[in-house]
Amino acid sequence: MKSRSPEPIAEIISLWERQQDAYVAHRAQRFNIMLDAISYTHPEVRLVLNIGGGLGSFSKLILQHFPNATVLTLDYDPALLKLARHNLHDYTRRSEIVEANLVDPTWPESLGRAEPEVIVSSTALHWLSSAELVALYEQLAGILPAGGLFFNADHLSHTTAGAFFHTVSAADDARQQSVFDSGVPDWADWWDELRKIDGFEHLIAERDRRFAGGTDNQDATATLHIEALRVAGFTESGTLWQYFDDYVVYGVR
Repeated sequence: MKSRSPEPIAEIISLWERQQDAYVAHRAQRFNIMLDAISYTHPEVRLVLNIGGGLGSFSKLILQHFPNATVLTLDYDPALLKLARHNLHDYTRRSEIVEANLVDPTWPESLGRAEPEVIVSSTALHWLSSAELVALYEQLAGILPAGGLFFNADHLSHTTAGAFFHTVSAADDARQQSVFDSGVPDWADWWDELRKIDGFEHLIAERDRRFAGGTDNQDATATLHIEALRVAGFTESGTLWQYFDDYVVYGVR
Protein backbone atom coordinates (compact mmCIF):
# COMPACT_ATOMS: atom_id res chain seq x y z
CA MET A 1 0.00 0.00 0.00
CA LYS A 2 1.31 3.45 -0.89
CA SER A 3 2.13 5.73 2.00
CA ARG A 4 0.14 8.89 2.66
CA SER A 5 2.61 10.30 5.19
CA PRO A 6 4.77 13.34 4.34
CA GLU A 7 8.02 11.39 4.72
CA PRO A 8 8.07 10.01 1.16
CA ILE A 9 7.87 13.52 -0.25
CA ALA A 10 10.75 14.72 1.93
CA GLU A 11 12.76 11.71 0.80
CA ILE A 12 12.00 12.22 -2.89
CA ILE A 13 13.08 15.87 -2.62
CA SER A 14 16.31 14.75 -0.96
CA LEU A 15 16.87 12.21 -3.75
CA TRP A 16 16.32 14.99 -6.30
CA GLU A 17 19.09 17.04 -4.74
CA ARG A 18 21.48 14.07 -4.74
CA GLN A 19 20.60 13.31 -8.37
CA GLN A 20 21.18 16.92 -9.45
CA ASP A 21 24.46 17.09 -7.55
CA ALA A 22 25.55 14.01 -9.47
CA TYR A 23 24.65 15.51 -12.83
CA VAL A 24 26.16 18.94 -12.09
CA ALA A 25 29.70 19.00 -10.70
CA HIS A 26 30.20 21.96 -8.35
CA ARG A 27 26.46 22.67 -8.35
CA ALA A 28 26.66 24.53 -5.03
CA GLN A 29 29.40 26.76 -6.41
CA ARG A 30 27.27 27.47 -9.45
CA PHE A 31 24.39 28.58 -7.23
CA ASN A 32 26.64 30.61 -4.96
CA ILE A 33 28.20 32.72 -7.69
CA MET A 34 24.75 33.80 -8.84
CA LEU A 35 23.72 34.61 -5.27
CA ASP A 36 26.92 36.62 -4.81
CA ALA A 37 26.41 38.52 -8.06
CA ILE A 38 22.87 39.45 -7.01
CA SER A 39 24.13 40.49 -3.57
CA TYR A 40 26.79 42.78 -5.03
CA THR A 41 24.43 44.57 -7.42
CA HIS A 42 20.92 44.16 -5.92
CA PRO A 43 21.45 43.63 -2.16
CA GLU A 44 17.88 44.75 -1.41
CA VAL A 45 16.25 42.77 -4.18
CA ARG A 46 12.52 42.43 -3.60
CA LEU A 47 11.28 40.14 -6.36
CA VAL A 48 13.05 37.29 -8.16
CA LEU A 49 11.51 35.12 -10.88
CA ASN A 50 12.84 31.58 -11.23
CA ILE A 51 11.80 30.25 -14.65
CA GLY A 52 11.80 26.51 -15.13
CA GLY A 53 12.13 26.47 -11.36
CA GLY A 54 11.09 22.83 -10.91
CA LEU A 55 10.65 21.85 -7.29
CA GLY A 56 12.26 25.07 -6.09
CA SER A 57 15.84 24.12 -5.22
CA PHE A 58 17.30 27.48 -6.30
CA SER A 59 14.21 29.37 -5.12
CA LYS A 60 14.81 28.05 -1.62
CA LEU A 61 18.42 29.22 -1.62
CA ILE A 62 17.38 32.68 -2.81
CA LEU A 63 14.74 32.93 -0.08
CA GLN A 64 17.32 31.95 2.53
CA HIS A 65 19.92 34.37 1.18
CA PHE A 66 17.63 37.38 0.79
CA PRO A 67 15.24 37.56 3.77
CA ASN A 68 13.26 40.46 2.30
CA ALA A 69 12.80 38.99 -1.16
CA THR A 70 9.82 37.24 -2.68
CA VAL A 71 10.48 34.48 -5.20
CA LEU A 72 8.14 33.39 -7.96
CA THR A 73 8.82 29.79 -9.00
CA LEU A 74 7.49 29.22 -12.51
CA ASP A 75 7.27 25.85 -14.22
CA TYR A 76 4.96 23.85 -16.49
CA ASP A 77 5.53 20.49 -14.81
CA PRO A 78 2.57 19.78 -12.49
CA ALA A 79 4.39 17.05 -10.57
CA LEU A 80 7.43 19.20 -9.82
CA LEU A 81 5.22 22.15 -8.86
CA LYS A 82 3.43 20.00 -6.30
CA LEU A 83 6.83 19.13 -4.84
CA ALA A 84 7.77 22.82 -4.91
CA ARG A 85 4.80 23.63 -2.69
CA HIS A 86 6.16 21.16 -0.12
CA ASN A 87 9.77 22.23 -0.56
CA LEU A 88 8.99 25.94 -0.10
CA HIS A 89 6.31 25.54 2.54
CA ASP A 90 8.35 27.33 5.22
CA TYR A 91 8.47 30.45 3.02
CA THR A 92 4.77 30.73 2.19
CA ARG A 93 4.63 34.47 2.78
CA ARG A 94 7.48 35.15 0.35
CA SER A 95 7.06 32.32 -2.12
CA GLU A 96 4.60 32.03 -4.99
CA ILE A 97 4.14 29.12 -7.37
CA VAL A 98 3.29 29.96 -10.98
CA GLU A 99 2.22 27.35 -13.54
CA ALA A 100 3.00 28.52 -17.08
CA ASN A 101 4.51 27.22 -20.29
CA LEU A 102 7.53 29.22 -21.45
CA VAL A 103 6.86 28.15 -25.04
CA ASP A 104 3.44 29.84 -24.94
CA PRO A 105 4.02 33.47 -25.98
CA THR A 106 1.37 34.61 -23.48
CA TRP A 107 3.18 33.16 -20.46
CA PRO A 108 4.20 36.60 -19.05
CA GLU A 109 0.51 37.22 -18.38
CA SER A 110 0.75 34.62 -15.60
CA LEU A 111 2.91 37.09 -13.64
CA GLY A 112 0.08 39.58 -13.33
CA ARG A 113 1.51 42.90 -12.22
CA ALA A 114 4.66 41.36 -10.76
CA GLU A 115 7.82 43.17 -11.87
CA PRO A 116 10.89 41.05 -11.07
CA GLU A 117 14.26 42.77 -10.73
CA VAL A 118 16.12 39.51 -11.26
CA ILE A 119 15.24 36.45 -13.35
CA VAL A 120 17.11 33.17 -12.92
CA SER A 121 17.04 29.70 -14.41
CA SER A 122 18.94 26.58 -13.46
CA THR A 123 19.23 23.39 -15.54
CA ALA A 124 15.98 24.07 -17.35
CA LEU A 125 16.24 25.97 -20.63
CA HIS A 126 18.02 23.18 -22.51
CA TRP A 127 14.53 21.83 -23.23
CA LEU A 128 13.87 24.81 -25.53
CA SER A 129 14.79 24.86 -29.20
CA SER A 130 17.13 27.61 -30.34
CA ALA A 131 14.20 29.54 -31.85
CA GLU A 132 12.20 29.22 -28.65
CA LEU A 133 15.21 30.35 -26.64
CA VAL A 134 15.66 33.49 -28.72
CA ALA A 135 11.95 34.31 -28.37
CA LEU A 136 12.12 33.79 -24.62
CA TYR A 137 15.08 36.13 -24.22
CA GLU A 138 13.19 38.83 -26.09
CA GLN A 139 10.34 38.41 -23.62
CA LEU A 140 12.69 38.55 -20.63
CA ALA A 141 14.16 41.80 -21.95
CA GLY A 142 10.64 43.21 -21.97
CA ILE A 143 9.92 42.09 -18.41
CA LEU A 144 13.08 43.27 -16.66
CA PRO A 145 13.66 46.94 -15.78
CA ALA A 146 16.82 48.80 -16.79
CA GLY A 147 19.68 47.31 -14.78
CA GLY A 148 17.74 44.10 -14.12
CA LEU A 149 19.65 40.82 -14.17
CA PHE A 150 19.18 37.46 -15.83
CA PHE A 151 21.18 34.32 -15.07
CA ASN A 152 20.98 30.99 -16.86
CA ALA A 153 22.90 28.12 -15.30
CA ASP A 154 22.97 25.08 -17.52
CA HIS A 155 24.92 22.36 -19.27
CA LEU A 156 25.58 23.76 -22.75
CA SER A 157 26.81 22.23 -25.98
CA HIS A 158 30.53 21.68 -26.48
CA THR A 159 30.22 20.18 -29.97
CA THR A 160 31.63 23.25 -31.73
CA ALA A 161 34.38 24.20 -29.28
CA GLY A 162 37.17 22.01 -30.62
CA ALA A 163 38.47 18.50 -30.09
CA PHE A 164 40.27 19.16 -26.80
CA PHE A 165 37.34 20.89 -25.14
CA HIS A 166 34.97 18.21 -26.34
CA THR A 167 37.26 15.48 -25.03
CA VAL A 168 37.70 16.86 -21.52
CA SER A 169 34.05 17.88 -21.20
CA ALA A 170 32.85 14.44 -22.28
CA ALA A 171 35.30 12.82 -19.86
CA ASP A 172 33.94 14.92 -17.01
CA ASP A 173 30.38 14.01 -17.97
CA ALA A 174 31.35 10.33 -17.81
CA ARG A 175 32.27 10.84 -14.15
CA GLN A 176 28.54 10.90 -13.40
CA GLN A 177 28.18 7.19 -14.01
CA SER A 178 30.31 6.27 -11.01
CA VAL A 179 27.96 8.29 -8.78
CA PHE A 180 24.89 6.58 -10.17
CA ASP A 181 26.59 3.20 -9.80
CA SER A 182 26.97 3.97 -6.09
CA GLY A 183 23.18 4.11 -5.68
CA VAL A 184 22.16 7.66 -6.52
CA PRO A 185 19.12 7.52 -8.84
CA ASP A 186 19.55 8.93 -12.33
CA TRP A 187 16.82 10.96 -14.07
CA ALA A 188 14.69 7.99 -15.14
CA ASP A 189 15.11 6.17 -11.81
CA TRP A 190 14.06 9.28 -9.87
CA TRP A 191 10.83 9.57 -11.82
CA ASP A 192 10.16 5.88 -11.22
CA GLU A 193 10.48 6.54 -7.49
CA LEU A 194 8.10 9.51 -7.68
CA ARG A 195 5.49 7.34 -9.39
CA LYS A 196 5.38 5.17 -6.28
CA ILE A 197 4.16 8.05 -4.09
CA ASP A 198 0.43 8.37 -3.68
CA GLY A 199 -1.10 11.41 -5.36
CA PHE A 200 1.41 11.80 -8.17
CA GLU A 201 0.16 9.30 -10.75
CA HIS A 202 -2.22 11.69 -12.53
CA LEU A 203 0.27 14.56 -12.30
CA ILE A 204 3.01 12.53 -13.95
CA ALA A 205 0.57 11.36 -16.63
CA GLU A 206 -0.28 15.00 -17.33
CA ARG A 207 3.41 15.87 -17.35
CA ASP A 208 4.08 13.12 -19.89
CA ARG A 209 1.29 14.48 -22.08
CA ARG A 210 2.60 18.05 -21.92
CA PHE A 211 6.18 17.16 -22.74
CA ALA A 212 5.58 14.37 -25.24
CA GLY A 213 8.16 14.53 -28.01
CA GLY A 214 10.38 17.01 -26.21
CA THR A 215 14.15 16.57 -26.45
CA ASP A 216 17.27 18.35 -25.25
CA ASN A 217 18.61 21.11 -27.50
CA GLN A 218 22.04 19.74 -28.38
CA ASP A 219 23.00 22.80 -30.44
CA ALA A 220 22.69 25.68 -27.97
CA THR A 221 26.22 26.83 -27.12
CA ALA A 222 27.19 29.51 -24.63
CA THR A 223 27.90 31.76 -27.62
CA LEU A 224 24.34 31.32 -28.86
CA HIS A 225 22.94 32.27 -25.44
CA ILE A 226 25.19 35.31 -25.11
CA GLU A 227 24.42 36.58 -28.61
CA ALA A 228 20.69 35.92 -28.22
CA LEU A 229 20.67 38.02 -25.04
CA ARG A 230 22.52 40.86 -26.77
CA VAL A 231 20.18 40.84 -29.76
CA ALA A 232 17.16 40.68 -27.43
CA GLY A 233 18.14 44.02 -25.92
CA PHE A 234 20.34 43.23 -22.94
CA THR A 235 23.03 45.89 -22.62
CA GLU A 236 25.63 43.36 -21.49
CA SER A 237 25.87 39.59 -21.71
CA GLY A 238 28.57 37.04 -21.11
CA THR A 239 29.80 34.08 -19.07
CA LEU A 240 29.87 34.58 -15.31
CA TRP A 241 31.13 31.09 -14.43
CA GLN A 242 32.26 27.97 -16.24
CA TYR A 243 33.38 24.46 -15.37
CA PHE A 244 34.08 22.57 -18.59
CA ASP A 245 30.71 22.66 -20.43
CA ASP A 246 28.69 23.77 -17.43
CA TYR A 247 28.02 27.52 -17.51
CA VAL A 248 26.37 30.46 -15.87
CA VAL A 249 25.47 32.92 -18.64
CA TYR A 250 24.28 36.37 -17.60
CA GLY A 251 22.51 39.35 -19.09
CA VAL A 252 22.16 42.90 -17.76
CA ARG A 253 19.11 44.74 -18.97
